[in-house]
Order: sequence, then structure tokens, then C-alpha cells
Amino acid sequence: MSKQQVLFIGDLNHSLPEFKKFQQKYECLEYTLTTRDQFIQDLKTRFSHISAIYGAWLGFVPISGLRTVIDYVPPSLKVVAFCSVGYDHQDAQELTQRGIAMTNVPSDGAAEPVSDLVVYYTITAFRQLHMYAKHHLSTIPDTIDLRYKLANEEFNTREGKLNLSSGKGYDFGEKINQRPNLSPRGHNAVIVGFGQIGQLIGKKLSSLGMNIAYVKRAQLTTKQENDLGYKAKYAPTILDAAKQGQVDLVVIACPATPETHHLINEDVIDSIPNPFRIVNIGRGTVIDEQALLDGLDRGKILFAGLDVFENEPAINERLINREDVVLTPHIGASTLENFDYTAVKALENIDNILDGGAGVSRVN
Repeated sequence: MSKQQVLFIGDLNHSLPEFKKFQQKYECLEYTLTTRDQFIQDLKTRFSHISAIYGAWLGFVPISGLRTVIDYVPPSLKVVAFCSVGYDHQDAQELTQRGIAMTNVPSDGAAEPVSDLVVYYTITAFRQLHMYAKHHLSTIPDTIDLRYKLANEEFNTREGKLNLSSGKGYDFGEKINQRPNLSPRGHNAVIVGFGQIGQLIGKKLSSLGMNIAYVKRAQLTTKQENDLGYKAKYAPTILDAAKQGQVDLVVIACPATPETHHLINEDVIDSIPNPFRIVNIGRGTVIDEQALLDGLDRGKILFAGLDVFENEPAINERLINREDVVLTPHIGASTLENFDYTAVKALENIDNILDGGAGVSRVN
């Protein structure tokens, strides 16, 4: 009896014991997506009997989604397993109509590295450490001189640029361009999206001494809130959180849905009474980037830490050149440990479904 065929799109760690075991049970076909037309041709010929597709992190982005070739997948296909937490909802709907399972990877593997990135962003958002790093010691190779020259001039919010003063003097370093360097302790963080990742973010920010509020479609039960291990106040919306007290930091940790599209917009930014900081490790479309830039220009937004972008993979050049912004290229979950973890979970999903199971983490 011939082995069932599994098509691998994208890379994985071939030395994983779980993959070696998987290879003994299934015929593994490795493939690199090039064009939609070529993939359609290959589905009709080389891959006309595949039982499963393993989709690494890039997935079907090069051809704008699996749905663009869904009419050509063979009737033998039973499951498409992705390594990522996020997935294309439209692809999932198309697969559901054809009785094909789609699986993703639970967020427990991504939660630790993503929440670590939020801690990094948060500390520098309040301490403004990144602004000092922008001015290399090769330019001003003197710690006292650097602190003094960066202390007292006014920050150029319109261009997002630091101004340097002339002369000599001493400054302790408690401010930069008249903006105070603060501890996060005692400040108020609002986390938008409070699943596994959002809750771990709350735990880590709480350990920094921050007050936590969370925005979610429905409030956690009393037991669930008690089980968090830290105090977290519920608010139906960001503006409700603002009514409960000052908002110092907004952390976006929610997925991209029609409801969350441009959740952070000009009206929301203007309705928060005080200047605040924002971090986005969720999805880029949650923030209207033009409204974000306008908020930075006006000094209403003091800092933006972004790992995701509205028009990803493109990054707005106006964001790149600002000194009140820190950017990372969508690497919140990108650790070697998580890369291997997601591969193992995708393999488990395929094996479970091809053995007649419902899937370990099915999404459709």
C-alpha cells in the first residue's frame, strides 16, 4: 500500500525527530511556490493525489491566498495545515465548502516571544532609550555631553526628530528634548485583544508595575479574571477604558477582522484625553496609519512600537524616519524555539486528520 502524499510549501527544520517519524509514515513532497499558473499546472499533474498540504509561515501569500487556486485542488485533499496562528478567513470559508479541514497553531508557542517584544517596546516607550541609541557615540563620544545636548531643546513632533543644543553643561538624563524619561510603573496599559497572548502581555506588564485594563468582546468570568494572577479591569472599548482613568499605553493584540479594521483611527486618537503611547503586535490593519502619523505629528501620540503594518509587507517611509517610532519587521514570534514548535504542531494536525481525527487545532 502506497503512502499518503503530503505537500510541503515552505521550509521546516528537517532534523526534527517528529519530522523524521512523519517521513516514515507519509510521502513528503517539498515545493516552492513561484506563480499561480505553475501551481495550478502542478496540482493537475504532479500533485493530483495529495492528501494534505503543510503551509509554512509565508503560506500562500505569493499567490494571494489558497482560494485563488481552490478550484484546482484534487479531491484527495483532506487538510491544509498552517504553522501560523493567524490565517486567511476567506481561505477557510472556501475550504469548508469543499469539506477540507484547515488548521493553525495555537498561540501558546507565540505568546512568550510576542509578549517579550511588547515588554521591550514598553520599556523604551517610557524610558525613550531608543532615542539615545539613534545618536551613536561615534558622533558624540561623551556620555555627559550626549545627555546635555539632548536634554533641553524641544522635540520636533512634525518631523519626529530630536534637536541637539550647543554648548557644554550637565544633565542627569531624566528627560530628552523636554520629554520626561519615565518608569512604566504606575502607568496605565490598555490591552486590546485578551486571548492567550494578550493575557501573557498583561502578566508581564503587570510585573513591571503597570495597571492593566483589557478590551474584549465579552468580559472574562470572575474565575477567569482571578486565575490571571494579576488585577485586570474590563472595558468594552478603548474609550470606555479612557473614561475609567488615563490611558498611557495602548497595546494592540487582536486579529484582523472586519470589526477591528482601523479600530485605532482619528476619532479614537482624539477622544483619548491625554497624550499616549501605542504598540501593535496584532495586525497592521487595526491601525489607520495616516491617523497614527497625524497623531505623532501633533504630539498626541508620544511613541509607536510597530511589528505589523497596514500595507504589509510594505512599510510606510514616514514611519521609518521618525525618532519617536521603533519598528520591527513582523518578528514578534520569530524565535527558533517557536519556529520548530509550530512545525511540530502542523505535523500533528495533519497526522491526526489523515488518521480520521478532527484535528488538534482546526479552525473551520
